Amino acid sequence: MPPEGSTPRGRFDWSVDRFERGKYHDAIRGFKDHLLREPLHPTADSSRLLLAESYLETGDELLAANEFRQLATSRPNSPLADDAQFGVCRSFWIVSPDLPRDQEFTQKTIEECTRLLEFFPRSPLVGDARDLVAQARQKMAAKELRVGRYYYERGFYESAIIYFENILQTYPEADVAPATLLALYDSYSRVGFRAEADLVRQRLLEFYPDSPEALEISQRVEDES
Repeated sequence: MPPEGSTPRGRFDWSVDRFERGKYHDAIRGFKDHLLREPLHPTADSSRLLLAESYLETGDELLAANEFRQLATSRPNSPLADDAQFGVCRSFWIVSPDLPRDQEFTQKTIEECTRLLEFFPRSPLVGDARDLVAQARQKMAAKELRVGRYYYERGFYESAIIYFENILQTYPEADVAPATLLALYDSYSRVGFRAEADLVRQRLLEFYPDSPEALEISQRVEDES
């Protein structure tokens, strides 16, 4: 802890020193003590931002997200508010899990980065936020495809179709779009919806003519004829 009798500025400087030296647990104690004692001090915003960064460094991403959010929402006019909002995005993206698991934090990444784009459109962090949104959307689309294939492989073709259609409507830019179209074609074919299957095949050939999926579906048509 900062020495007893330290001035508010002294407690802040002590905490910053610990943060810069990588002593993040000490920094956490120092910043929390400083914020408790001097919540209105001119260094309070910086203290909360660095407290959140310290939590990130110690692997406490959800605590970090909470501190970042508190700064971004309670002090929206602070020069550090956009940094704090992006900190929320970063925190959730770090804990975004592998595809087999629930993607709640991936969706939260999209929501919080979108909030930065909406409320801080002139922030220099806008580009970084857009990049995170793009990555998170790709991951969400891949997760939906995985779920759709799960249903397809078990013969629940109608359920699979719902997931595949949702990918194409919600994440049209996704890298998995060609694979989704091929899977949708197979699903419609399985349930006997030939007209719908033909439309999906045409869409795949028109928009992704050089994709492996387009080549595969073309070869299938040739083999069938």
